[in-house]
Parts: sequence; C-alpha cells; structure tokens
Amino acid sequence: MFKTHGNNPLKTQGFTLVELVTVIIVLGVVSVGLSGIVRTGMGIYTDVTERDQLLSDSRFVVERLNRELRMALPNSVRVRGSASTQCIEFVPLEWVTFYTQLPILPDTSSPVIVNVVEIVDSHAQFSLQSGDFAVVYATTNADVYDLSNNKRKKIDACTDTGDGDCNTADANDNHLAQLQVATAFASNSPASRLNIVRQAISYCARSGSIYRHINIDSSGDNIISTIQPLYTSGGILMAESLVNDLTIASDLPFRIADATLRRNALVQILLAFEHNDEIVTYSNGVHIPNVP
Repeated sequence: MFKTHGNNPLKTQGFTLVELVTVIIVLGVVSVGLSGIVRTGMGIYTDVTERDQLLSDSRFVVERLNRELRMALPNSVRVRGSASTQCIEFVPLEWVTFYTQLPILPDTSSPVIVNVVEIVDSHAQFSLQSGDFAVVYATTNADVYDLSNNKRKKIDACTDTGDGDCNTADANDNHLAQLQVATAFASNSPASRLNIVRQAISYCARSGSIYRHINIDSSGDNIISTIQPLYTSGGILMAESLVNDLTIASDLPFRIADATLRRNALVQILLAFEHNDEIVTYSNGVHIPNVP
C-alpha cells in the first residue's frame, strides 16, 4: 500500500506474509485453548444436569413410596420376588372410622348391618365407591388378603338416617351410617375400629427400573388377591437406572420386619441408582403402625 507526499512516493507500514502467518498460528492456538475450555464447561454442565436428573427421579420414587406405605393398612405389606423381579404390595387405607354395632360369628344372619360413625367428610374428599371393602381387626397378612378369614368384607350398600346417601350430609343425619355386608365378621376390634380399603398397590423392581401397579382384573375392577401377583411387565414407570442385584439377598430393594406386640412393622427400602459411573443409594425404613 502506498501513498504520495509531494513528488516522492512513500511506502507505508503494512503486514508481511510472515506476520500474517504468525497471527493465524497464534489465533489457531488460542482458539484450540478456548474450545477446550468451552468443551470442559459444557461437559461439566451436562454432568451436573444428568446428576440432578438422576437425583430428582430417584427422590421422586422414594418419596412417593414412603408416603404411600405410611398410609397402608396395618399388616397388609408383603414382598414377593424372583431372580429378575421383586414386588412389594400393600393395601392403602381409604378411610378409617369406628363402629357402634358389629355382628360377629357365630351370627349367621344375612345380610349384616354394621353401624359406623358417619363417613362423609368434605375436607378429606372421600367418597364410598362400589367394590370398597370393610376390614376389622386384621392382625395377619392372611386376614387382609384371604376373604375366608372373615376379617375383610365387601361393602354391598351404605345408607344413613338422613337423605340415605353416605357420601353427603344433611341436617337430619345423626352422624351414623349403616354398612351392609354379606356375613358377620370373625371378631371385634379392641378399639372398635373399622378400616375401608379399595385396592392393592404394588411397586416392582425389574430390568433396571421401578414400576407401579394397581391390582385389577380383566374387566378393570379393583381386586385384592390371596396370592400376591408378581408383575413382569406393564405398570407405570416410576424410575430408571436402578442397579440393585436381585440375586443377592443383601441387595434386594424391599424387605419387611413384621410387627410384633412390642413394635410396629418396618419396611426396609434399599434403592441404588447409577448413571455415568455415579451411584446414588437410598436406605431408609418406613414404620407401619400396628393398630388394626
């Protein structure tokens, strides 16, 4: 590049080819360094995001399971497993009330009328449904699941002395409702407590994931089976990346210490989740009140 000054052309200062090549090399080195920094930052961000996702997913299933177990009918929790699947099953409480009259065996009258404290409560949003069961003094697992023990009875009808509808209240209700069941119960409850249940819930660990199942029959109706189902497919996916070894007893996700006269039942939960060689382990116990 040139410019003139009077009659003498003067050569201005510019860049030589060597200088241009040097600048290109320096910029290339700087770019490589910056790209490494950016790549490292992106890697850290991705790792943190994936770790946070793993923690969020694992916390969700642990918290959900803990909350549901705390509302389980006493003595209803049971575990069944194989080399590839382990399921924990329980019956959630829908409502707890008290009875003032309960026909018990050897009473053979049918149908049986049970007088209970009014079950309507708008704050709890509970409404008796067709197929609900009444449970009185179920002290063993078999009492909950086996109908022949006469501790669990299907509620065939419910009325009250007011408008006749157990799910609504009016000025004429006397705070008592009448449940109709087929036959008498096996025994009284020392606290005159009557539990209302609807369905059985299972959480199953298999194929590196945890699924939630509701026990229903082919027509879609809720059932509570004598034999615990072992679900090997289906269900609602609750969590992934589970790495418990179901062939090792000490690594099983679910274990139960049954209730005794001196303590409540204890469900021990051990869940291990892994992603990119990072393992998150949850180990906790849930007490199931022994108040049938």
